[in-house]
Amino acid sequence: MARSILWISLLLITASLNAQDKTVTLRCELSNCVEDVLTLYQFRGGAFVPVQQSNQGEDTAFEFKVEASTPRFYYAGTNTKNMIPLILGSEEKVVLKGPCGSIRGARFTASKLNNDYTRLKKELNQLRKESSNLVRKHGRAFGADREAIEAQMKTVDDKKLALLDSLKMTNDFFASIVAINTYLSYQNNAGNYSNPLDHFANEYFHFVDFSQPVYNHLPWVFEAFKNYTSTLMGQRIRPEAKQAYMENALALTPKGSGAHQLALSGVATALSQKRDPLFPYFAKQFITTFKDTDPAAVASIEAELEKSKNFTVGGQAPDFTQKTPEGEDFSLSDLKGKVVLLDFWASWCGPCRRENPNVVKMYKKYHDQGFDVLGVSLDRTKDKWLKAIETDGLEWNHVSDLKGWQNAVANEYGVRSIPSTFLLNREGKIVATNLRGPALEAKLKELFE
Repeated sequence: MARSILWISLLLITASLNAQDKTVTLRCELSNCVEDVLTLYQFRGGAFVPVQQSNQGEDTAFEFKVEASTPRFYYAGTNTKNMIPLILGSEEKVVLKGPCGSIRGARFTASKLNNDYTRLKKELNQLRKESSNLVRKHGRAFGADREAIEAQMKTVDDKKLALLDSLKMTNDFFASIVAINTYLSYQNNAGNYSNPLDHFANEYFHFVDFSQPVYNHLPWVFEAFKNYTSTLMGQRIRPEAKQAYMENALALTPKGSGAHQLALSGVATALSQKRDPLFPYFAKQFITTFKDTDPAAVASIEAELEKSKNFTVGGQAPDFTQKTPEGEDFSLSDLKGKVVLLDFWASWCGPCRRENPNVVKMYKKYHDQGFDVLGVSLDRTKDKWLKAIETDGLEWNHVSDLKGWQNAVANEYGVRSIPSTFLLNREGKIVATNLRGPALEAKLKELFE
């Protein structure tokens, strides 16, 4: 009996060692490579961390080997600007073919897992598109039309649930991805909630169990919390209420876990992109929690936090100089002593052009009291820029380097979408960001009346 137990133990140990020795091979057959080194990354929230590098072999292919495991996301590319997401872990070999200079367009020729994931993403995108279109239609509809749209919403809800239920029985990994992408319509699932905002804030992650290990390595956690935060920022709610919603959502993830790291970095990233005053609060949370376990991700957040000091409310707006339409230098400091709306816009930007009449109205109302506007255009064509200024009656000062999204001032101020505005007081400090319509009018009334 003792011998049998010993023999079984030896077999179990051997099987365990063999499992640990198993590896997965990623072969990248890429064309027109200028560089002869390819990097494999993992995303840990806040930063893409290099895992391996591969030199181009004699057959011009790149190869990586990682330990076999449950499926996990990796990214292969020449750098973090040119890479493709992929799943490794459960398949013995994955083959990727495509152009080196635009690796995101590459295709998997030997990976059922990655090809199935590509199809799953298309299905999720289609469901998301259907939901978004119906929400927009519902907001414009009345009476019987609204009821018909709500019925269509119910159909989409049922599709989402059917997809999730089917994957729970066939593919746990894909089911975890679908779960974090499943949010059902308020109109058909209101429950005890009296308004759509409370329903969204409290039910967005209804189908997710963040204690499951899969979420510690799933970049979708970052994306979901980023989208969640961005949606909340688009609502007219008090900062303290917004903060409470975010903290309640983060509390769903075990503190200090990989899921918590991805979630917290998603929140911080969304806030940083919009220069929201809450960004420093959540950035410092990230730094304190993960400074010992992931210094690379923390360093990235710290750099963003340091950079943000000049661009959040209370920060001193950096001075700059660019060319006017007449080719002369004009600086932000030329408006020193005035209340200034720094307005990043472009002739091709529909929302910018729709907001211009309101800015014109405010300019005429408060200009004599010391209010001014400085437009920074992200145009590339001078004629279109000048025509928009004339057509919209924008009588204030304008500058641009005509480099589009590469505009030096826009990059310095971290502008990632337009219109983007910074309201500066007479001392040049930022008192508000991204005010439009009634919000801009209310803030100027507070400053001048």
